[in-house]
Amino acid sequence: MAMSGKDLALLGLFLVAGHFLHRALVYWRYRKVEAPLEAGAFAEEALRRYLTGFRVRVGWRNGVHFGEQEVRLTEAVMRGRSLYHLAVAAHEVGHALQWRAREELVRNTQAALTLGFGLLVLGFLLGPTELSALMVFGGYGFVLLSLPLELDANRRGLEALPPEVREGVKRVTTALTASYLVVPLGGMLMVAGWLMGRS
Repeated sequence: MAMSGKDLALLGLFLVAGHFLHRALVYWRYRKVEAPLEAGAFAEEALRRYLTGFRVRVGWRNGVHFGEQEVRLTEAVMRGRSLYHLAVAAHEVGHALQWRAREELVRNTQAALTLGFGLLVLGFLLGPTELSALMVFGGYGFVLLSLPLELDANRRGLEALPPEVREGVKRVTTALTASYLVVPLGGMLMVAGWLMGRS
């Protein structure tokens, strides 16, 4: 039996909602598991050890600024001593390590993400039309292209961690990085369902 447009859209919605519920459960569990060092201290030591040229600064959100060669962590993550905070820092350190080894891939992925987010914003601003739906669908597709880079950042960040914390940190980074798969996929299903419902 073929799925209707409504069923497809609901599947996408439940997929995204279930993912964020899982993320919340991972957050509440692993933010209480103590790590052997502060996340900020780990990031600073790892970036020095691997001679990346990047430095760590406190920022309003977690991320890597490649132009300034900075890994920015929120105050909570910088001072955090849980496996959750360590996982966030490890992922961002992984991105900094990518810059040395795969600079061209990082640049291309950043360009795809910028284009994807631009299409998403424009599509949502235009309102419910077929053209805007196609723009949103394409935007999610470009975001999906960043998944390999995010998985690679996880791998590089995990390798920089002490062996005894890698298993717990891996569970957190996997849950967080799944957003780059589940959210675009769920969004594309919802858009496809909406388009089917109009036809």
